[in-house]
Parts: sequence; structure tokens; C-alpha cells
Amino acid sequence: MRRTSGLIALTAAFTFMLAGCQSRQAKVDALQKEYDQLNQQFAKDCSAEYLKVPPTLSQKCTDESKKLGEAGKRLQEERAKQ
Repeated sequence: MRRTSGLIALTAAFTFMLAGCQSRQAKVDALQKEYDQLNQQFAKDCSAEYLKVPPTLSQKCTDESKKLGEAGKRLQEERAKQ
């Protein structure tokens, strides 16, 4: 009887651990998707501004650059937790 309850407890602990790993990976995947979308939008909207001499960014591109940097930082922090 004790052996069975120990096996059940071990199985439950393993299941919870596995579920936690999967949810963390799902969070990393969501952050990666967000970062990729922001990067694509930034490249679309602001790549021409970088080609100017000297390069000048509009307020819109400055804001997009800031959002992109923050998303990259969140992604990097979440990956470091793994």
C-alpha cells in the first residue's frame, strides 16, 4: 500500500513538473512571436529612415524601436529562466 501511494506521489510530481516546463515553453514561443511581429513591423515602417544620411528616426520609429527592445528583453529574460 505504501509503495503504491509513493508511486502515485512520484507520478503526480513528475506530471506537474512536465506541465510547468511546457507552459514555460509556450510563454517563450508567444514572446518570440510577439518579437518577430514587432521586428517585421519596425523593418517595414522604418528601414528607409536608416538609409538617410544622417539617419534620423521619426517619433513613430523611435517608439517602435523601444517596443522592440522591450520585447527582446522580455524574451531574453524568459529564455534565461529555462
